[in-house]
Amino acid sequence: MKTKRTDAKARLPKGLYLRGRGYWLRWTPVEGGEQVRQSLGTEDLAEAIAEAARVRRETGAQLREVAGSCEAEIERYLAAKSREGLSASTLSSRRYVLAGFASWCGAESPRGITPGMCARWFEERLERHEHTAVAYLHQVRWWFAWLMESGRIGRDPSSGIKAPKLKMRARKRFITAAEARAVVEACEDVELRFAVMCGLHAGMRKLEVIEARPEWFDLESGLIHIQKTATFEPKDRDNRTVPMSEDLRAFLQGYGLRGPFMLASAVKHGKARYRFDFRKAYDSLMRRCGLDDVTFHDLRRTFASLLVSRGVSLYKVAKWLGDELETVQLHYGHLIPQDAEINAAWRTAKAGMSKPE
Repeated sequence: MKTKRTDAKARLPKGLYLRGRGYWLRWTPVEGGEQVRQSLGTEDLAEAIAEAARVRRETGAQLREVAGSCEAEIERYLAAKSREGLSASTLSSRRYVLAGFASWCGAESPRGITPGMCARWFEERLERHEHTAVAYLHQVRWWFAWLMESGRIGRDPSSGIKAPKLKMRARKRFITAAEARAVVEACEDVELRFAVMCGLHAGMRKLEVIEARPEWFDLESGLIHIQKTATFEPKDRDNRTVPMSEDLRAFLQGYGLRGPFMLASAVKHGKARYRFDFRKAYDSLMRRCGLDDVTFHDLRRTFASLLVSRGVSLYKVAKWLGDELETVQLHYGHLIPQDAEINAAWRTAKAGMSKPE
């Protein structure tokens, strides 16, 4: 004969169970999500059944709304891509684009994003910068594709947008050594000068400059160790070491090793891609120097081009940039200075022709 407790347990609706003297609910509010266990706050079975129904109806709807919000779905998507091996810098870039897109749309969940919203968002960015708009559209579409594969949305609201076929962008020119010196001299803000010097003299990327830690800079040995931190991961996950130029070393001795970050040390990380962004100050500086079309990344290209054009080996430049040798050969190989050995064969030919009979 079954005990009274066993008989009562057998009659319990799905998800209800006894724990001690009270009833609890075991359920999964969000499909595919984690199971939740919560007390129903009563020892009476009828009250427990009624309370369980209310929790499923009201609390469940609230939890599903939060779980299905644009913010939550973006983070879920990025977590999935992280498991697939995408780098931290790539994930940060996608978070920046998708968060901005969702905020612009103003929809509570991806299901509320309409084709009209997508079209207006794209057109607005297309007017500013065509290449950026198309690149952002690709990232938004990758998110929508994942949402469809996961069964979270039934259609891609951006599918009707026809992205224009754009011509390949011409490579922005490298600035000369004289122009580079003029930019540094015109830079009155010491922190902006730190950023410019790191770009021109160490080939550091913008995110690397913003995330730079004092322990990266070994003034005694004259080396910069760009490496992973709690908030930063180098591109392609490769730490690298760059020797300091004499000019950069002299500047850093006066600038000092500031912490926890070398640039804008008091500014903490938020939701934005960059902890701190010096773009406006940089753009203003370049306008004053008559170099409006020179981006901060062009300083990194200038670092490489000046070295290669003066005979530094492509291998060394590739190691300092953290790029593949083939990439550096492709972009900078044409800058290798003329090699006098090209005349060797003709000298031999001339010598043979000049011999008396």
